[in-house]
Amino acid sequence: MRHETFRDTDHEAAQWAASSVPEHHSARSIKEPWLASSIFAIAALPLLWEPVAWAFAPLFAAMLALRLGALVGWQDCHAPEPDRWPTLTILLPVYREPSVIPELARAMRALDYPSPEIVLLVEEDDHETRAVLDCWPFRVLVVPDGKPRTKPRAVNYGLLHTRGEIVVIFDAEDRPTPDQPRRAVSRMLLDPDCAVVQAVLACDHDGPLIARLWALEYAVLFRGVLPLLDSLSLPFLLGGTSQYLRRDALIAVGAFDAHNVTEDADLSLRLARNYTFHTVMSATGEEAPLTVTCWVKQRSRWLKGFCQTTMVHWQDDLPLRTRLAFAFQLPVQLLCIASHPIGLTMIITQPDTPLTAMLFAGYALTIVTFMVAARRTGRPKRDALALPAYCCLHVVALAIAVVELIVAPSMWRKTSHGIARRNDKAISDN
Repeated sequence: MRHETFRDTDHEAAQWAASSVPEHHSARSIKEPWLASSIFAIAALPLLWEPVAWAFAPLFAAMLALRLGALVGWQDCHAPEPDRWPTLTILLPVYREPSVIPELARAMRALDYPSPEIVLLVEEDDHETRAVLDCWPFRVLVVPDGKPRTKPRAVNYGLLHTRGEIVVIFDAEDRPTPDQPRRAVSRMLLDPDCAVVQAVLACDHDGPLIARLWALEYAVLFRGVLPLLDSLSLPFLLGGTSQYLRRDALIAVGAFDAHNVTEDADLSLRLARNYTFHTVMSATGEEAPLTVTCWVKQRSRWLKGFCQTTMVHWQDDLPLRTRLAFAFQLPVQLLCIASHPIGLTMIITQPDTPLTAMLFAGYALTIVTFMVAARRTGRPKRDALALPAYCCLHVVALAIAVVELIVAPSMWRKTSHGIARRNDKAISDN
């Protein structure tokens, strides 16, 4: 194991890691975060007045159409192995997670790829993780203290001290399928304009209802919606892990925004200007939140980052197809979340109106897609009936996200790992 610490001699690298993205494309450019409150306030307005609601009806219909992608059994296109495998760097940012290190090492050893460069990124003040690294068989890079202390800053620092032509980021609890790197890289090489290949993220354990709903949501998104967008040659929001990135494309757009708490969503918009996106139906096992409190903390961070990304990039000169694709994944999604309580109230109190019929049909279609996802992943289909309550939890998370965007825009609510009892067998790619 190589344990590398860079200090004064690497000051410029630490500075770049925190500010690699030009300010006008970074969340640090948001000078009036109080404007974020308008996202939540305005989003709640459309369903208050029926004429306005009907004007927004096509947006909701298109959002539901994306969900229909979950009803399709997507398969990978055939990607032959190349004559030469590009060099691969695997970056593993961890923070105060000593308990997951042995299992993470086992998962990395199992990967089938020629001589990957595997690097654990540990913050300088993370003494509890650094104390157990004797069992870590790969390279360790210590990230110097600095602000903001976020995952994208650590990854940016790792980029400057690694060499792979392709870079993939895994979280501390990830368990990728062993052949995933070969499948993802082969898919990338089929398209010379491809900058990123996103693998499937999937819950690999059982748990309480909140965890099972999280698992179904992931199944709909990564096995349905993203492959649908890929098939339509449209860009999509990347997951926070298991995305295989071309280093030259990543550096060309400024790498990750250290000030955005959903750095993957922000990166998606910057890459989509010049590059194509693809998916590969190879799964990475993930650990779902086991309590409502943990779920809300995680989801509020994601939604705060969606707000940041929308505010930073929505005035950019994006191609029309790109703008429409991201509209349904960012502002329209925020609008839908904020509208849930009003929509449910209308279904209960005004069941006979045409607008209520449309809303009811939308909920019913979404529940059906969750049931299909449950059948395909071997989970109880009845869990999908809890979807309306799950949607209301999103409203709570969005409200917290808007408040945090005003008072603590770069605060990173970390998700605890190593808690769930996870399956020993490899997760299915089907």
